[in-house]
Amino acid sequence: GVLLPHANRSFFGTSLIAIQDKAQENGFAVIIGNTKYDKHTEKILIEQFMQHQVAGMIFTGCHSENEDFIHGLIDKGIPCVFTWETFSNGNFSYVGFDNHAASYRMTEYLIELGHRRIGLLIGPYSKSSRIRARYEGYKAALKKYNINYDQSLVIPRVPSLVEGREAANTLLDLPDQPTAIFAASDSLAIGALTAAKDKGMKVPKDISVAGFDNVEFASHCNPPLTTIQVPAMDMGHRAIETLLDMIRSGINEVRRYDLETDLIIRKSCQPP
Repeated sequence: GVLLPHANRSFFGTSLIAIQDKAQENGFAVIIGNTKYDKHTEKILIEQFMQHQVAGMIFTGCHSENEDFIHGLIDKGIPCVFTWETFSNGNFSYVGFDNHAASYRMTEYLIELGHRRIGLLIGPYSKSSRIRARYEGYKAALKKYNINYDQSLVIPRVPSLVEGREAANTLLDLPDQPTAIFAASDSLAIGALTAAKDKGMKVPKDISVAGFDNVEFASHCNPPLTTIQVPAMDMGHRAIETLLDMIRSGINEVRRYDLETDLIIRKSCQPP
């Protein structure tokens, strides 16, 4: 069983392809559930997976209010592996990366270019610890450089091109516009590029735009998008290999893999 916020997002799809290919090679079928970042949907899907007697589960993070429920599954011996984030909790096996550090790094890069009003387009951070870590990384970088946090510059939206366009328009309509937009998802970032074009603005001359994920089309934007490289394929491969090992061995000991991210600098950012 594989739980995703949205299976149709390209950045999750890359991991999903890796998981499905390896599972099929080893005689396993994959059941996919879309949580839509909703805690009730997530819990219902987990219960349905259990009714289907799945051999194990791979999570793309989880809703914070369901952590105790998932703890119960692990305590019962159900193999579970988390992806796309890391956990300080000693009970969770994961193959992930430090979202806080990656977000901090991108925000710091924009600050070092000279930006002081940096808009943040981000997923629903109140519902996901993974997204919350990106939000906190942004705030931590502002604090480090003595830049006041401005709530009006932060817009949470479900990652998509349409949502990114609408959210960026909100930022660009502010009396005191940001000089840069950090979108914590490439889908939101590309939507922001469209919003800037709608208003006759040139990127990066009039506003810088940065993303997160380095999906395939990020390098083909106009201009090519500065973003964070996420090891999506590697995460999928390692997650399914870890899960298969837990299933075959019958040993449910905690396994942890911390993967690296990279700052990919392209042409969508410059000093203000």
